[in-house]
Amino acid sequence: MKFATRLTLYYLVATLLSLALVGVAILKGIEYYGMATVEKQLIEQSDSATLYITQTLLLEKLGPVGLQEIAEQVANNLSAGKRQVRIYDRQLRMLTASVDGVKQEEITLGTPDVHNLAPTLQGNYAYRIRNNRAYFASPIELQGQVIGVLEFVYPLDFLNQVLTSARNIFYAGAVGFALLITLFSISIARKVVKPIQQLVEATNRFAGRDFTPICLERSDELGQLSRSFSDMGNQLQDYIQRQRQFVANVSHELRTPLTAIKGYSEYLIDEVKGQPDLAKAVDHLNNESSRLTRLVNELLLISRLDAGREDFLFERVNLSELVKETLDKLQSRAAKYTIYFEEKVEPDVTVSGDREKLLQGILNLLDNALKYSPPGGKVEVGVAADGSSAYFTVADRGRGIPPQDLNKVFERFYRAANAKAVGGTGLGLAITEEIITAHHGKIQLANRPDGGTKVTVTLPRR
Repeated sequence: MKFATRLTLYYLVATLLSLALVGVAILKGIEYYGMATVEKQLIEQSDSATLYITQTLLLEKLGPVGLQEIAEQVANNLSAGKRQVRIYDRQLRMLTASVDGVKQEEITLGTPDVHNLAPTLQGNYAYRIRNNRAYFASPIELQGQVIGVLEFVYPLDFLNQVLTSARNIFYAGAVGFALLITLFSISIARKVVKPIQQLVEATNRFAGRDFTPICLERSDELGQLSRSFSDMGNQLQDYIQRQRQFVANVSHELRTPLTAIKGYSEYLIDEVKGQPDLAKAVDHLNNESSRLTRLVNELLLISRLDAGREDFLFERVNLSELVKETLDKLQSRAAKYTIYFEEKVEPDVTVSGDREKLLQGILNLLDNALKYSPPGGKVEVGVAADGSSAYFTVADRGRGIPPQDLNKVFERFYRAANAKAVGGTGLGLAITEEIITAHHGKIQLANRPDGGTKVTVTLPRR
């Protein structure tokens, strides 16, 4: 998952959690406030109703025993809207219950409700909620004594409708808010991630030895990091430039004495004939001077390629003939190791290029195939074309290249872990890649499923 996507999800989850907590708190607050309002109204109505009952008993001069006589009349007078009124005697037996506006429950007159109404006998209120209704009971007192109980039954439909509407509004608002937060989160994540992506691109360029400075016009940590990256790139570029200059200078200085050593060793070969020990030493000296000369020449070539001072003389080159000529030159060396070439060369495949440079690249690739092929092995060489591209392939059946080394073998002086026992400078593939790139082509290496390595060079056709 990308960093921007992860950041957007973090913003969204944090916002939704906060929204859920706030929403639950608001809904609970509305519910609590509604229930408190209902309770307050019931207390006020109950106090007024009990006062009315007490005054009625006094006016009628009925006394405590007259509650049963006026119960039905009082209940009907006090009932209004959806409110139901119930009146109980001292023993908590129901005397009457109004039915106006209320769906009548299973009520049996005379049945005591001691469990729920007992607190009223002590002069307290009794309040409970059951089956979406509020039950509020208060004592009826006359001359300081509790003579009965008045109970209001109040449906909570309206309060539930308010809560349901509030929930629906909250849910709709939450969805809309979540969409807005998602858009804002995506926008913020992009702004946050953009400089990070620029830094990632800079590191990838640095890995490819492109040290173009990166400049983020910011005063925060990312801006400071970008400036540090640019400073590091400048230092690396300067270091690599100094290294290349050092290699070029050393190679140039070594070339003259190596030429002299090579000349003297060739002269001594004739002088020490008949002296086996000296002949062996001189032969070894000649071989090593030849090897060092090749190394110095390769270093000088790659230094010129880096500096852009190597001239390429582009002309029409018959790639098929060039490959065949190169194979003919290597036949004796291949026979020495009992290795044979299997040719699949299409005729007259031409490209635009520098013949000598292409020849050097082809020799490097075929030389590697011979070095890493087992005795008695086969090297498959092909030239083909399709449309605007020409292909040169070399496939051997050698030890292959470890997967972790495939992307590094074109680096200078780098040698795969399984190739260190075989002679070489580690510059051949680097030089070949530079030559192919200068011809606007590309080179690819891959391990073959049945063992060995296959190199594919793609060049534009003339």
